[in-house]
Amino acid sequence: MKKCFCGLIACLLLCSLFLPINVANASSEPSRMINVVYDDSGSMYRSDHLVDTWCQAKYSMEVFAAMLGENDILNVYYMSDYRTGTGHAPRVVLHGKDGAATNVSKLHAEKTRAGNTPFNSVKRAYSDLSKATADEKWLVILTDGAFEDGALSKDKIDSFLAAKKSDISVMFLAMGPDAAGITAREKQNIFYVEAKTNNQILNQITGICTRIFNSNKLDVNTSTKKFSFDVPMGELTVFAQGANVQINGIKKADGTLVKSSRTPVEVKYSECDATNYSNEPARDLVGSIATFVGDFSAGDYTVDVSGAETIEIYYKPNVEVAVYLTNSQGNEVTDMANLEAGEYTISFGFVKNGTKEKVAQSKLLGDVTYEAFVTNNGTKHDKIYSNGDKIKLEEGTLSIDALARYLDYHSVSTHLDYSIFKNRNVSFLIKNNPTYKITSNGIENSEFIELEAKIDGREITPEEWAVMTLPTISFENESRKIKIDKLAIEKTDQPGTYRIYPVLPDDQPSTGTYTGCNYKVDYKQKVGAEIWSGNTSGTMTFNDTRSWWERNWDLFVKLTILAIVLFILAGYLPFIKNYLPKSLKKKPYIKCIPSEPGEKRKNRNGVYNKNMMSTIIPYISQTGTIKIVPKGVTGAPPMAVRAIKHRRMTLTNVKAYAGKTYITFDGETIKKDCKKFDTGAAVTVRVKRGEWTYICSPNQSSNRI
Repeated sequence: MKKCFCGLIACLLLCSLFLPINVANASSEPSRMINVVYDDSGSMYRSDHLVDTWCQAKYSMEVFAAMLGENDILNVYYMSDYRTGTGHAPRVVLHGKDGAATNVSKLHAEKTRAGNTPFNSVKRAYSDLSKATADEKWLVILTDGAFEDGALSKDKIDSFLAAKKSDISVMFLAMGPDAAGITAREKQNIFYVEAKTNNQILNQITGICTRIFNSNKLDVNTSTKKFSFDVPMGELTVFAQGANVQINGIKKADGTLVKSSRTPVEVKYSECDATNYSNEPARDLVGSIATFVGDFSAGDYTVDVSGAETIEIYYKPNVEVAVYLTNSQGNEVTDMANLEAGEYTISFGFVKNGTKEKVAQSKLLGDVTYEAFVTNNGTKHDKIYSNGDKIKLEEGTLSIDALARYLDYHSVSTHLDYSIFKNRNVSFLIKNNPTYKITSNGIENSEFIELEAKIDGREITPEEWAVMTLPTISFENESRKIKIDKLAIEKTDQPGTYRIYPVLPDDQPSTGTYTGCNYKVDYKQKVGAEIWSGNTSGTMTFNDTRSWWERNWDLFVKLTILAIVLFILAGYLPFIKNYLPKSLKKKPYIKCIPSEPGEKRKNRNGVYNKNMMSTIIPYISQTGTIKIVPKGVTGAPPMAVRAIKHRRMTLTNVKAYAGKTYITFDGETIKKDCKKFDTGAAVTVRVKRGEWTYICSPNQSSNRI
């Protein structure tokens, strides 16, 4: 049973590395004072026979010493030193800044003379702790028997611990049926674990690590040595045990090897440390501890270790608590430096330390609770705010102290300071609105629109007027920019009074009629911690005295150009311009038939060309030529055609065919006195020359025959 006790203590001491810290300020790790009351009584060495509990416990204490942070102090109070009172100082004082190797060596060399279990040891350890100024204070009591040979009752121990200061946390480990017991009061940070049998000890390991020392243990595959996490980590600690164990580093998914930020520290069993006993040590107690500090992104990793029989990996999330405020319109405030007075909904979350990168909820963070304390203008709100609570903020100073609790007892906190301003409403009143007379030379009168401004309904002081800037003025109707170059606005010598007037391009009016112009005045300025803003709108009126021609000559020009364009385009319309038939082929097919028997038929192509000028020029009928016989054949000139209505065509060279009996159109000869011949694209022209007859259909190509 005592041998198993060492494993429990080792786990406890290892987990102590992960006491609550404020990672919101990563630049300064919290200082910790840890006072351990160490049982070196005779029962650690012998009960009814020699035992190795002392060896197991000392090994665990060396593990503890290797885990100390830079700002940690570990005081060890050996119970045997307090037989006669509380006057003895802690026998061993370890400073984390001295380094793990130094601290482990110092503790390893310590020897004792096994004695009793006086409660004076607890009193002295508590007294010293109550005077400490560390950020975190822990009293750890390890005992395997009753105090003062059973004379000190459980009630008296409970009364003593219940009266402790609120900033001191207590962990009490009771082992065996004869060990002293206490009443756990977790709300007062008094924790109690007991192990009556070996099986109970093993079952308590997980609970002790998570509930008392806030251990965060990652699952690691012992065969592949792989592990993973889904939240950013700031520190990973590898505790490997084995006779020839060596920790080389941690490999990222891309194969990069990360070396330990501190030289791995070896821990090993001790020879008997009691001068009045000669027990044999537990020689299988050998291990190595390596700490890796840095920015570890969520992902898959592999621990590079050899000779390990067991591997345990512990982690510290690299997170801090973030505070979010949502205004009454349901919009999250993104610029906390410009925070207006009003009602907000407060919410919380985790972000990666030192960034605004949000961290999703993970089982590695456990169940998370948030709370915030708010101080507005020096007055602390009675309410402790949680997620989704409404908060009303007044103009002035604001401080938010936010705390997130996770993994049962882990916590991170942050302190935020803001300045809250209340928007000043700047109202405007148009006091003078003249009508501007437009002449051929520009604006005749030089009057101004007077615009009176007030802050929150009161007159503006000369001091306020001195810091106020010009509002912006813009046209509500963009088309008005054609008529007016800009609206000028100026400050006057009278506090709160602006003047507005129109400016024409080059001081000359444009075409068109000046009637009315809608404008908008917008003002927004940050003055100190306040935002001054307001707006108004108005209409500028004009009396345009120019003639119709002065106001509209450009419109006349535009209409004339438009009419010309439309006239030209109309000349291409099918019902106005005559187009040649669409079915005319560029290379019409010519069938060549011989008169002599035995001769083979030949196939040739004619040529159809459209006259480009007749195509481009509107209103003019399209013209073209169609060659109806193969190249080299005489007596049949190309058809000269001109488009007529309904996509038909007429021969313009009809005299070239008139009276020629060897040329027929759809089987007929054009009469000698014919002056006009109309046809379509489907006409069949037959020409007989010599021993050959040529048949051409202008609407057919060779691939259709």
